Amino acid sequence: MKLIAVIKKEYREIVKKKSFIISTILTPLIMAAFMFLPVMLMKMGKGEKTIQVADYSNFIFAALQQVEKSPHAGKNVLKKQKTDFNRDYLDHDSTGEGSKLKFKKIITAGLSAEDILKHSIASIRKKEIDGFLMIPATIKKDRKLYYYSGNISDFDTNSFIKAAIRTVVSRQILIEKQIDPEIVNEATRDIDFETIKVKKEGTAKSSAGIEYMMSLFMLAILFSILMGYGQLIMRGVLEEKNSRIIEILISSTNTQQIFYGKIIGIGLAGLTQVAIWFLFAMALVGKFSIGLDSGILNFLTLEIGLYFIVFFMLGFFMYAILFSIVGAAVNTDQEAQQFAAPISYLLIIPFIMGIMVTQSPNSSVAVVSSFIPLFTPTLMFMRITVSPPPLLQILSSILLSLVFIAFLAWLGAKIFRVGILMYGKKPSLKEIFRWIRYK
Repeated sequence: MKLIAVIKKEYREIVKKKSFIISTILTPLIMAAFMFLPVMLMKMGKGEKTIQVADYSNFIFAALQQVEKSPHAGKNVLKKQKTDFNRDYLDHDSTGEGSKLKFKKIITAGLSAEDILKHSIASIRKKEIDGFLMIPATIKKDRKLYYYSGNISDFDTNSFIKAAIRTVVSRQILIEKQIDPEIVNEATRDIDFETIKVKKEGTAKSSAGIEYMMSLFMLAILFSILMGYGQLIMRGVLEEKNSRIIEILISSTNTQQIFYGKIIGIGLAGLTQVAIWFLFAMALVGKFSIGLDSGILNFLTLEIGLYFIVFFMLGFFMYAILFSIVGAAVNTDQEAQQFAAPISYLLIIPFIMGIMVTQSPNSSVAVVSSFIPLFTPTLMFMRITVSPPPLLQILSSILLSLVFIAFLAWLGAKIFRVGILMYGKKPSLKEIFRWIRYK
């Protein structure tokens, strides 16, 4: 009964704080902003770009102008293949969203390539143009372009220019071989690449970008709450130790019940927060299902929500025990941060590896790493969101995690009972291991 009283005390202290309410509201919003806001801003920030072209091939610039001046499909292969990506850059009938590329030809007669390059670079520095494209006369043979710009990190612009000119060059070579223009158009026609998610219950159309972003979003949420609640427990234990409140608590119960009560009580508070997020997400999906992207709807399933709760609880107990051990063993915040740093790294490593898991969820590295108990809560969950592994693997990882948690709980209780009443100098690792052997 005393254990239940400790659990209730810890739970009420957490959920009644204003910080709990604020974090419940702000955490998913902040994580979503970090993940999706840069993409939205990138799309909103696109505008008209002027690119000067020095075309020594004498055939590519004319094709680029045809693309630029053709907002609608036509007979020309470049006019005809107006994909959504191309429209985002070249459709002059659009409402102003996305970038538009304007190509301006430089008269190369009587000027050396060095002079043209020098003048164009100066224009870029003065912000008179956005880029300079040099097309060598040997483009058909060497397949080499030179693009100068003050911003070379605009991957969409770079990719479009490269793809457009590759199509023009391929078409020109085929025409020179006296291939029928209609056959050339058909041969160089773009491919409509559609991604379809294969799931246990069937298949569903989904966007690779949405799938990737949602997986990272869920991983970021999981990482942040595990780190946050771990630090909360560590600081709570350290505060009670330094204020000597723990001595009063020990007078009415034993250290083992205090240790387990703290972890379970705060864990239930964390579960309450996750449950609120889960119910809110389900309500949001239900109300705005028509307006949401189909990839998001296919991702936010009941199964994913339940797995999130399961792996949150596993991760919470693992790291909560480790952080509570640190709080009990040390005497100051500075010492706590020193001992907690390796634990934080154990959380950061699988978070970084999670990005790799989204690309190859069934690789040997991903599979083996997802069975390492301290990595399981994040990596196994990531594998489930990307490409669900066999149920046996999931259940095995959960079982291993439970065994590891039981071991940590036994270890933590032994260290906690001694460390919580130790004051003075910072304990060494040798001393902490000696505490485990005390009976």
